[in-house]
Amino acid sequence: MRDNICLLFSIFIFSACSSSPEEAIPENGSTADTSYYIPKDASPMAMARIDTVEISDMKFLPAVLTVHKGDTVIWINRDMVPHCVTEEDSKAWTSLPIPAGGLWKMAVTQNSNYFCAIHMVMKGKIVIEDF
Repeated sequence: MRDNICLLFSIFIFSACSSSPEEAIPENGSTADTSYYIPKDASPMAMARIDTVEISDMKFLPAVLTVHKGDTVIWINRDMVPHCVTEEDSKAWTSLPIPAGGLWKMAVTQNSNYFCAIHMVMKGKIVIEDF
């Protein structure tokens, strides 16, 4: 009995350690554009960190996200309606509409104000900080 419990515990620990952070985020059968946008000036070494912005109650949470240059940001739509993420000043980047339960990710390289072009009152900000 004790050997069976140890074996089950070992399997549980191994399976918990083997999944990547991206695999842990369910897409719920989403048809959202989940392509990975990597700007030309992103440093591959700096892309180890993943940050998440939840879209909920018609807001980006957190509204201001501080990251390192090259970090990956994942926007997860927890609302019941589609949203998008669009760079505000020059429209340099945008997601396709992200359906409820969907996500979109991007490596960030500069400070950006962004908004939902579908619901223009929704705004967020990415701040690049050297730690």
